[in-house]
Amino acid sequence: MNISIFEYKVIKPLAKFGLTSKFWDIHLDTLIYTFAAMLLLFAASLVGMHFIKKKINVISLLTEQAVDFFINLCQESLGSTFTFAHFAFVSSLFFFTLFNCLIGLFPYMEESTKDLNTTLALALISFLYVHYQRIKYKGFKNYLKEYTQPFIVLLPLNLIGEIAKVISMSFRLFGNILGGGIIFFIVVEVVRLYKIPFMIFTLIVLILSVFVKMFIDLSKHKVLKKSLYVLLGVVFSLAGLQMFFGVFEGLVQAFVIAMLTITYLAVGIQDEDDVVVKKEV
Repeated sequence: MNISIFEYKVIKPLAKFGLTSKFWDIHLDTLIYTFAAMLLLFAASLVGMHFIKKKINVISLLTEQAVDFFINLCQESLGSTFTFAHFAFVSSLFFFTLFNCLIGLFPYMEESTKDLNTTLALALISFLYVHYQRIKYKGFKNYLKEYTQPFIVLLPLNLIGEIAKVISMSFRLFGNILGGGIIFFIVVEVVRLYKIPFMIFTLIVLILSVFVKMFIDLSKHKVLKKSLYVLLGVVFSLAGLQMFFGVFEGLVQAFVIAMLTITYLAVGIQDEDDVVVKKEV
């Protein structure tokens, strides 16, 4: 079986210079999905900015709640080291990851986070930001000294541990999104094999549901009501799976990568005294 989710449209811009290995390949479709997600995120930001200036409404409340949530999350984790820059970075990382997962809900689009290049880039950005802030807060000399703690013999292990964070973060997001894509692909292939029976079944269930709603009081027939809901659930199972993997799983994975970034940042820039005080409080 040819699994199309592993296929990418590849361009080799540096081939004329002799650089033809896969390392220099560019996945064109991943770039398209990523830019589409960024356009969607930009449009959502403009909508949020527009409505937040008006009277209280659903969109303005959701926007304010999202901002307050990430500000409080960063303040609780970072304590006295909290700055607006940290909030801006973490929230941007969260929404960028989320919209790159949500873009798969649109026709002819797929999640760019199912490409390891995207998840590795996100992990590297998080890694570089955290280490830049560590150098900024503690100085380059103290930053290097941390890798020799508690003994200089542990320097290689400390370096490996930092590299492992990037690998772990990138493969966690990549594996979960790709795994969801594979499950959905398998379900679609099974339905495709039985397309005609499934279409007939769907038509019968929809007609039956309309008939039952018109002529039968479902409040008096609980068994019939549950059976009808089960049949409708089977009919809309594909849409439900796509919504689950696109929205719920994307939301969880975006939150996980944001929380890992906050955790690494808090551990990296806070002094031991700040950590002890926070535990006592």
